[in-house]
Amino acid sequence: MTRLAFSFIAAAAAFSSAFTAPTVQAESGSAIVREMNLARQNPALYATYLEEMRSNFQGNLLIRDGRIPMRTKEGVRAVDEAIRYLRSASPQAPLSFSPGMSRAAADHCAAQAGGGMSHNAGGNTGSRISRYGQWGGSWGENISCGRSGARETVIALIVDDGLRSRKHRKNIFSPAFGYAGAAVGPHAQYRTVCSIGFAGSYAERGEAPKETLVARNF
Repeated sequence: MTRLAFSFIAAAAAFSSAFTAPTVQAESGSAIVREMNLARQNPALYATYLEEMRSNFQGNLLIRDGRIPMRTKEGVRAVDEAIRYLRSASPQAPLSFSPGMSRAAADHCAAQAGGGMSHNAGGNTGSRISRYGQWGGSWGENISCGRSGARETVIALIVDDGLRSRKHRKNIFSPAFGYAGAAVGPHAQYRTVCSIGFAGSYAERGEAPKETLVARNF
C-alpha cells in the first residue's frame, strides 16, 4: 500500500478567536462529508459560496455580522484563486461516508481536546483508521480548528489561506480518495476541532476488503 503525503494544520492561531463553539452534534461528521461531496460533485456551484463570502472582506479582514473580524494572511487573493480553481475543476465522484473512519476521527479530536494540534495525536492517521477497518490505496488527513458548521469548515479548507501548496484542498478533491470520515469535538484553545480522514478504499471492521483505488500524485 502506498501512503500519500497528508495535509497539515488547517487553521492558523490568529483565526481561532473569530468563532464561538457550536453545539457538537452526532451528525457533525456526516455533515462535513456531505459538504465536501457537494464541492466535489458541483464545484461551479460551490464557487458561488466563495463569491458571496468575498464581498465581506476589508483588506485582509473578513467581516461578518455579529462576529469578531477574522484576519487572514492572503485576503481576497486566496479566495479568488480558490474560485478560479472551482470554476475550472471537473466534477469528482462523491466520497463514501465511513462510520469507522469517523470513529477514528473522533479519537483524533479527543486526543487534541486539551489543546494543540497534531496529526500524530493518538497515533498517526493510518494507525487510527486501522482500528476500525482496513484501508487501501492511500490515506490523507485534514485538521481544522475554530470553525463553525460544515460549510465554514469546508470553505476554509478549500481556500487554504496561507498554504501555497493548498494541501487541504487537494485532499478534498483528490480522485485517489473514495472514502472519508470526519468528526467535530471541543478544543481547549480553539473552541472546536475537526478531523477528516480520507482513504482510497476502506472496509469497515468485519467486512471484506473493497477494491483498492490507484493512488495518484497531487
